[in-house]
Amino acid sequence: MGTAAIRAIQAACIGRERLLGHDMVYVAIKMKFRHPTAGRKLSFAWHLLDGTQRKMGGRNMAALGFRAVTGMVLVGALFSSMSYAQQACDRACLTKVIDGYFAALVAHDPTKLPQAAKARITENGAEKKLAQTFWESSREVVYRWDIVNTKRGDTGTEVVLRNADGSKTMMMLRLKVINGAITEIESIKCNKGEAGGLWNPDALTTVSPRLTLSLREAERDSYYDLIGATESYWRAFQTNGTPAYRRARLAADSDRIENGVHTTGLTVMRDGRPNDTARGFDDGGFIGRNLWDRRYAVVDEERGIVLTILRFGLKDGAKSQSTATAADRLVGEFFAIQNGWIREINAVLFNMPDAMPTGWPTMDYGPGKASAE
Repeated sequence: MGTAAIRAIQAACIGRERLLGHDMVYVAIKMKFRHPTAGRKLSFAWHLLDGTQRKMGGRNMAALGFRAVTGMVLVGALFSSMSYAQQACDRACLTKVIDGYFAALVAHDPTKLPQAAKARITENGAEKKLAQTFWESSREVVYRWDIVNTKRGDTGTEVVLRNADGSKTMMMLRLKVINGAITEIESIKCNKGEAGGLWNPDALTTVSPRLTLSLREAERDSYYDLIGATESYWRAFQTNGTPAYRRARLAADSDRIENGVHTTGLTVMRDGRPNDTARGFDDGGFIGRNLWDRRYAVVDEERGIVLTILRFGLKDGAKSQSTATAADRLVGEFFAIQNGWIREINAVLFNMPDAMPTGWPTMDYGPGKASAE
């Protein structure tokens, strides 16, 4: 917080300074900006003090007894907020929230998920009530892994659920947890036939070790390094087959799995040779494809994984290079990154017309959906 800003606030606190003592006001100012919740409580306390001052007169208010009571009010406001700040939801805490979501889902009982009724909820871009996103046939979770950002209260999950008839449903689930309550629930839900030929959840039985790492702090890429590596992938996607093409930061042995289909990697053969992940971009195989509404929704520094949620479509006037890339899609795509290199990509995709919104705002600075770049 700058010196000028502090002085401006101090000037606004003239009178309170005499009442509370300079040190208390200064501490209150700093706490108000460092802890928003404390700031709201301090503002309320000051409002009460102003009213009392008008009734009692400034001279009486300066009495030692009243100053002591006032100090107790403000210190209580400060430390009640500080105690919350010290009780941030760690990985185990956030994972327990995710556990609660799926327990409620397979029990078909939205009331088992506390605070969810107050959350903003979307399924495949459509805003819904929690009960509308549960389905009666869901029976059990058969595959799942999670990422979290403990600083922001964000979680991202890829999961496969088995239904009563033996069919499977794939989901990408994103939660936002603030003050212990779920405030946002976003899911991309896909069943067989809803993403064209990209469908093989039966192949998802064991979670890849690349997705469950716990990197030592000294070995972690930073929040922005992780986003930068992910952005290199989307830049390559957007510019492949053009003079502006720049290769993505893809490790030579990286793999891409989409709705359970292993589409690229050294073990995936195409035309008699391994179909490494960079090959499609290097060959211009995605030229004409467009992407927009890009959000870096969850960044897990300990795991080295980024969840991007975005839209796929075609640039204006372009034709797809193959039927496999012709569909308009809503995508939740996870990138596992180590030392700045993308090692594995896992995606949940759902075919959805361009005209349908994602339901969430975006800060994407790249080309929009109508771009012909």
